[in-house]
Amino acid sequence: MRRLAVLLVVMAATALAATAGTAKAGLITGLLGGGCGPTAPVFLPWGDWASYYYAPNGGFESGTTGWSLSGGAAVVTQQNEPWFLSGFGSHALQIPAGGAAAVNVCYGLTYPAVRFFVSGQNGPAVVHVRVVSHSLLGVLSILDGGTFRADSTWAPSPKISTLFSALAAPLGSKSMQLQFSVESGSAQIDDVFVDPLLVRS
Repeated sequence: MRRLAVLLVVMAATALAATAGTAKAGLITGLLGGGCGPTAPVFLPWGDWASYYYAPNGGFESGTTGWSLSGGAAVVTQQNEPWFLSGFGSHALQIPAGGAAAVNVCYGLTYPAVRFFVSGQNGPAVVHVRVVSHSLLGVLSILDGGTFRADSTWAPSPKISTLFSALAAPLGSKSMQLQFSVESGSAQIDDVFVDPLLVRS
């Protein structure tokens, strides 16, 4: 009888520890973000070892679903980055000068990175990326992801990894809005990916 009682106590303690561990992991995820979905080193052919997840409707195969467009930005057909990194597709986002597009994505910790494919249309274009982060308390940080030139052929964007710092991103941030705009020329964007933990390559 005594052995049975001891066994029951050990089993209860083990279950409690497992529950506490799960709750602790949930709390850590809640505070630090993460849990954004499966990731893979999709940019490895370009020397980038980081693992990325595919942004919601990141290839625009579902039209404008999940995206906010303005200033003449539109999804176009028969235009796709040639490596089909997310699988076969036939759509891309075209943004003229003065146009903009935005999408909400998940990330982890405080150092996400973003990459996508981009090309200038009928010549080079200047693309600007901005980020608005949302914390669990609703606090916002608006950060400049940088400006870069897109040439007239499809290519991966630079790895935009200076979007956040430990001080700039609110504790508990779990989502951010990526905002793309074109300052000059006209650009196409396709296959948007996010490295939720920023693995430096």
